[in-house]
Amino acid sequence: MKEHTAFRAVLFDMDGVIVNSLHYHYLAWQKMFDERGGSVSKHSVLLHEGRNSREILPLLMEEAGIHIPEEERDAFIDRKREYYRSIVSISHYEGAFDVVYEMRRRGFLTALVTASALRNMETAIPPRRRSAFDAIVTGDEVPRAKPFPDPYLIAARKLGVEPQECAVIENAPLGIESAGKAGMYCIAVETTLGEEFLQDANVIVQSIRDVLSMEILRHPLS
Repeated sequence: MKEHTAFRAVLFDMDGVIVNSLHYHYLAWQKMFDERGGSVSKHSVLLHEGRNSREILPLLMEEAGIHIPEEERDAFIDRKREYYRSIVSISHYEGAFDVVYEMRRRGFLTALVTASALRNMETAIPPRRRSAFDAIVTGDEVPRAKPFPDPYLIAARKLGVEPQECAVIENAPLGIESAGKAGMYCIAVETTLGEEFLQDANVIVQSIRDVLSMEILRHPLS
């Protein structure tokens, strides 16, 4: 990817970057497949984070050795989401919103870009926190989920900026690929996967707080 030196906007993935929720997504998928006599691994759920549920389901079906008829899949996903919302204990990564607010204070536009459904986003991010973002993109409004560039391109359009003026903070391979295809600079955080899975990012950091000391995010492009 082409190196960037200045940006106008910082775009944040949600699950695994802002919200520590992926363990509960795994538990919800596992419960649904367990009911049908199958099993999925947490590692698979983490690797496929960023896809929408419709796209993840066939991959997990193959791993679990379970076939779900096409006409039953929407109901299966709806039940998975309902169970997730019933068990999730929402917590935000330490310092995550400090970074969001500091980016705004420095003059950057901010956006939340998630493959999660609108209702799941609303469960994870309370209204007072949502106001920290100038734009929010959820999986419900994206024609093609990550690793396609659509989610990040939609966010850039909402913010009124060019893709090359955006820095993205991600935690998973599909999100990194999505940002790259959108022509954006990607900062990967080692929250859910090790650096060996994040090599396509422009830079890898251990904690989201490390973003605050990055020279390229000191001041927005004027």
